[in-house]
Amino acid sequence: MIKAIVTNIVELRKPCLAVEKGENVAQILVDLHDTLLNKKGLALSANQIGYNKKISFIRMPTKYNKETKETEYKEFYLINAKIIEKENPIKVKDEQCLSFSGVSVITKRYIFVVITYLNEKFEEQTAMMQDLEALICQHECDHQNGIVLFDRKWKAK
Repeated sequence: MIKAIVTNIVELRKPCLAVEKGENVAQILVDLHDTLLNKKGLALSANQIGYNKKISFIRMPTKYNKETKETEYKEFYLINAKIIEKENPIKVKDEQCLSFSGVSVITKRYIFVVITYLNEKFEEQTAMMQDLEALICQHECDHQNGIVLFDRKWKAK
């Protein structure tokens, strides 16, 4: 079901609850998927659609087919995600968020991260990510922990 996007920064700053193994989150997964496809974003977390759970859905573009004019995507869920390693900080010039439409912020992120999480089958995963995939996952891990992009604003030294 397509849900409304939460824009209340007070609600978004509340850390989400961990998902317990075996907990039924099927409806949250469906709502994340349907809402993200409708909004045409790259990723969405459960707290952005009214669920206080550590779940995110990523839909990352991987390849564009010039002949068919279609983009291929890598789709996956991050449940109880945790960044365990990060390297190479960078300045991201136009980070955006579906909860703050029309706003872009210069943020500090990392080119390379290692993340542990559960997939939609509650299987433990460890993934090394870099570039756009790493940036997206950092943004969604922040959502799961009640951190918004304004909290990652780049600060000059």
